[in-house]
Amino acid sequence: MKFDMDESFGYLINRLAITSKNSFNKQIKRYGVSPEQWIILYRVVEKDGIAQKELSDSTFKDQGNLTRMIDKLVEKGYLLRDSDDNDRRSVKLFATQSSKQLVEKIAPLSQIQNEKLSESFTEDEKIKFIELLNKAYTNIK
Repeated sequence: MKFDMDESFGYLINRLAITSKNSFNKQIKRYGVSPEQWIILYRVVEKDGIAQKELSDSTFKDQGNLTRMIDKLVEKGYLLRDSDDNDRRSVKLFATQSSKQLVEKIAPLSQIQNEKLSESFTEDEKIKFIELLNKAYTNIK
């Protein structure tokens, strides 16, 4: 069987991810955050007081990169860091009012981006697409 890059799942998923990220970045650039920072902000607002390790796991960011992104978000006034009272080695992250307001502004843009990505899909296809992406993730994990 001959390999065809244009039918490679990895290539196609990466092409979609890069194109989607670039498109979304153009929409949120005016807010001074990147798509990567948006994911972090959303997760912290979603679960205020989240441990940095849990945030790393839920955003698929390695600890080093995540720490640098958190540093920038703390500098911008979007996040607060605090030690865990039960485990001084663990860091908890808290949303500020600014980050909550930013999430309220960007979440609708994220929803529009999802709608744009799936505009030619039926509702059943949207559900199946999510199911298949999660299934592929489980297969490779």
